[in-house]
Amino acid sequence: MIFGLFGGGGKKKDQPKEEEEVDPVRFLGALNGKEANLGANQRLADAGLVPAKDLVTDGLDRRAEVIRVEPKGPAAIVNFVVDGVAYPGPRLQKIEASAVTQILKLLAGLDIKERKAAQTGGIKAEFEEKPYTLFISTTAVPDGERLTIKVINPAIKLEVPTDLGMSGDLKAKVREIAGTKPGLFVACGPAGSGTTTTRFATVRGLDAYTVGIFSFCDLGGKNLVNVTEFKPNEGDDLAATLQRIARQEGDVVLVDPLKNEEVAKQVATRIGELMIISELTAKDASHGLHQLVQWLGAEPVAEHVKGVISQKLIRVLCPDCKQAYKPNPEFLKKAGLPATVSMLYRKPQVTDVPGEQEVCEKCEGVGFRGRTGMFEFIQMTDGLREVLKNGGDPMAIRAQMRADKMLTLQQDALRLVADGKTSLDEVQRLFKAPDGK
Repeated sequence: MIFGLFGGGGKKKDQPKEEEEVDPVRFLGALNGKEANLGANQRLADAGLVPAKDLVTDGLDRRAEVIRVEPKGPAAIVNFVVDGVAYPGPRLQKIEASAVTQILKLLAGLDIKERKAAQTGGIKAEFEEKPYTLFISTTAVPDGERLTIKVINPAIKLEVPTDLGMSGDLKAKVREIAGTKPGLFVACGPAGSGTTTTRFATVRGLDAYTVGIFSFCDLGGKNLVNVTEFKPNEGDDLAATLQRIARQEGDVVLVDPLKNEEVAKQVATRIGELMIISELTAKDASHGLHQLVQWLGAEPVAEHVKGVISQKLIRVLCPDCKQAYKPNPEFLKKAGLPATVSMLYRKPQVTDVPGEQEVCEKCEGVGFRGRTGMFEFIQMTDGLREVLKNGGDPMAIRAQMRADKMLTLQQDALRLVADGKTSLDEVQRLFKAPDGK
């Protein structure tokens, strides 16, 4: 499934576009239930409510997953992040940007008098008769407060491995390894890369009718069918709770992220009895595995870690306007693509001939619409165990991954190219980006 927001569209010739009337977003209340008293803040409402609605409406209309407002001197810079790429938004004066920030804080049930400490909250919203959740966060910066709005569309289901874009082979392998106890299975990646989504999808991909699955973590409102939510006894730490689950003959346990060495060591007390599924923040799978070695030691990791999965998001070519072309066999070989690939795809090529350039309404001429996941997967092998025991760093781990023919992000990206879902140019852009976004 594609990580996008809206469908519809078509093609049209390059001509002036009539502006369509778009109903403004409706703010329906704070997630924390705190009612915004606009009457007591009338001046703020008069100054900020309409500009805030205009800003969010514009962002939702463009399919932005993130809206950022950064005060700089007398003005504020606005960016809309669409499919992982930042585009410039409207320029706001500093006083107007401040009013927008404060009114959204008020609507999110936050403290509008507090401008130094970071705050987070959320607003329920509706746009074009579809519900949205707007997560609001503010951070103090030299010229005021930085506002970040993360847009969540509840209608988009990213629940099982197929939704995330996993291939059939990878899905089967993850299901087999994560569903067989004992051991440790970890999803990892940079903050905001979808690691938590992958962790939950891994659990949902298991057969809950043949495997006893427990959860002992913050589910964040997510629904896990046939997964037993385990409640700790008062005073029990993570290790004690895992011991109780093991005594109840549980098979798989979903736990909170491994945030530090202490948490990792508590989890390690039961990886010889249970399959424990967790996550940690790391650059990629090799760095995640290396971090586990730093915390737990080479021997326990080599013996008990069964799988480490990492993911990145890559833009998907617009299905309405992507262009097919026949690649040269030598080019396929150089790119690492199978010789059986007869056709590749790319975004529309720009032409200098007046009147001949087509602008796609579905993607608004960008050439891409939505994103999907590409993955890499480490499965413990004899060769990898030796690398870890010899103090292998991430580079040595990746070298062994290639020797054992494990799936890498680059290989999975080429699968998406061969399937016509993305382009080689997009793969090159993503891997050249400093932060991989």
